[in-house]
Amino acid sequence: MFGYDLGIDLGTSNIAISVPGKGVVVNEPSYVAYDNETEKILYAGRRAYYLEGREPNGVSVIQPIMNGAITNYSIAMQMVHFFINKVIKRSIFKPRVVACVSALATDVERRTLVSVIISAGARSVCLVEEPLCAAFGAGVDPLQPTGSFVIDIGGGTTDMAVISQGSMNQVDTLYTAGNRFDEEITKYMRDKYGILIGSRTAEEVKRRIACAVPREEDVVMQVKGRDLLSGMPGAAEVTGNEINTCLAPLFQELTDAAALLLERATPQLAADIKTSGVIITGGCSELYGIDKLFEQALGVKASISPRAELCVCKGAMIALNKMHILDQYGYRFKTKQDVRIR
Repeated sequence: MFGYDLGIDLGTSNIAISVPGKGVVVNEPSYVAYDNETEKILYAGRRAYYLEGREPNGVSVIQPIMNGAITNYSIAMQMVHFFINKVIKRSIFKPRVVACVSALATDVERRTLVSVIISAGARSVCLVEEPLCAAFGAGVDPLQPTGSFVIDIGGGTTDMAVISQGSMNQVDTLYTAGNRFDEEITKYMRDKYGILIGSRTAEEVKRRIACAVPREEDVVMQVKGRDLLSGMPGAAEVTGNEINTCLAPLFQELTDAAALLLERATPQLAADIKTSGVIITGGCSELYGIDKLFEQALGVKASISPRAELCVCKGAMIALNKMHILDQYGYRFKTKQDVRIR
């Protein structure tokens, strides 16, 4: 084999890279620590993630990809270059890449993403929508004409789509996802308890006690931060059902959008979905009761895919092997000549 084929999920919260025959080989936070003067990256991935909020002078930590779009071209290119080299090591052959993109990304956002990946060392890039990759990674057979409903709840966006015969019939993207949940928890702690917490703490609260439906046996967590009145370190005890009440409007946005998407599907696809159910993927699928939330709202059984946070990356790897099918729907590898490299 000359060179590598890579499947890349460039998410707001995580970057994952898969290789056909090997599976997922990289799964790290998509955070970068860089020098403010030179704009050269110092750390990428997990080490930069833990440095956020603790940066020394002259160093900044950012997420160069937010809500599925590139926010810092140079830093994003360096980050992708770092992780591609981590996989291909000293190979002289540039890899072909299938990368995931938000379902409703604009043409400018798509061209920028292709440009970043090619500048980072890829030979050619094919963009495939996230819900389609999530469906492949969750076990949906692209050769079958039956309908499937996939909801991918990530860090920056929630992509949902009705899939049939290896393509999307109905699709929608919401910016109600993990980061919005963190912001709402931070606001709740400030307004109710007068405690200012960092994004890492908000994420820990979400991961440990947040729930999409109220728990019968509630759980409690001590949340630490800075007291707004005294300016000193402070703490408050928060319950999981409190966080459920805090996040309820955001959960309502997700279920309303899912219901609207089902209403737009054809009767035959709706019948298929009634049989197959709703597939939930993405990092936020780990929230307690998220499957019950959609079951209650849609009246259709819902299931969380195994290793849900890696479904999109695994689906990109499957898409590499199914390009002869995707080619029928206009998916093509683009080279340096096809996009204007910045």
